[in-house]
Amino acid sequence: MRRIVLLLILLVSVAAGCTRPPYAAPGKDLAAINEDFTDCFTKASLSVNTPPFPNAPLRQADKETDACMVERGYTWQFLVF
Repeated sequence: MRRIVLLLILLVSVAAGCTRPPYAAPGKDLAAINEDFTDCFTKASLSVNTPPFPNAPLRQADKETDACMVERGYTWQFLVF
C-alpha cells in the first residue's frame, strides 16, 4: 500500500512539472510563451476540427502548432528536470 501511495505522489509531482510548453525564445518570459502557445494551439485545433477532417488530427494539430510557434520566433527545446 505504501508503494502505491509513493508512486502516486511521484506521478503527480512529475505531471505537475510537465505543464510548460516545450518552446523557448530569447527575451520571452513564461507568461508570453504560454499566451503564444495557447493562441497557436487554439488556431490549430480549430483548423483540425473544421471539415474536411484530417486522417491524423492530433499529429496535424501538433504540426500546425509547431509551425505557428516557429513563425513567432520560438525554437523547440527539450525539457530537462
